[in-house]
Amino acid sequence: MVDGTDGTREGGRTARTLMLTVLGEAVAPYGESVWQESLVTALGALDVSAVAARQVVARAAREGLLKSERVGRRSLMHLSEDGLALLREGRQRTLTFGDQPAWDERWLLVSMTIPEERREVRYRLRTQLEWLGFGSLGNGLFISPHAEHEAAALALLDSGDIPGGSFVFVTDRLASHTPAEMAQTAWDLDSLRERYADFVQEFSRVRPKTPEQYFGSWIRMYSDWRHFPQFDPELPESLLPRRWPRERARELFLSCDQAWSAKAVEYFRGLET
Repeated sequence: MVDGTDGTREGGRTARTLMLTVLGEAVAPYGESVWQESLVTALGALDVSAVAARQVVARAAREGLLKSERVGRRSLMHLSEDGLALLREGRQRTLTFGDQPAWDERWLLVSMTIPEERREVRYRLRTQLEWLGFGSLGNGLFISPHAEHEAAALALLDSGDIPGGSFVFVTDRLASHTPAEMAQTAWDLDSLRERYADFVQEFSRVRPKTPEQYFGSWIRMYSDWRHFPQFDPELPESLLPRRWPRERARELFLSCDQAWSAKAVEYFRGLET
């Protein structure tokens, strides 16, 4: 049970995470508005208490993701323009994640020198670089097999107000390590493998029967899958250990989505009548 806006349940899902998934998968693709009570009821199907559900909806309104309109005694929640764009971008990222083009064997490297007293800048930039698929080699050096993100990395560093300066390189040759050794050094692949194993273990066993169960299973699965881009740099297959589980997990996600989505959306749209 989730009992607060930042409370967690099994799997580390928060009330806010689940609400964003509901908005992104059950609202944004079909319109831009939803009744507040529909959101609260839907989150209740996900073991979120009514109090926590109302808190996260109110927080989303304060942050500008949602705008509230009174219609009689009811509240109609409208997705803001920025919120709609963010959700649609996230949905596209979720659906295409793991579908990789062939690797051109080029590496993108970023070097940053940030004084200890500016730790908050270092943390923010590291987090944003990780979102772009970078791993850390230590001492302010980051590496990625996604050379196509060169412009994004440059834009990030240009806007970062880095006190000690930064450098960006693209290379197709590593002198001291094989590409696979570099991947093992820069990324925690054991932890990532475990995340995929947990995902497969949980959702390969789910057999929803009622409309509410279809909805709950679908949203939980999407909530978990949409976070993989935060942890998985989408390394090319040639850099990964044998029997890497991402493709199996992606196939499970797609098959469950196909099997569950229609009944899940039908359940949610029924709350709107």
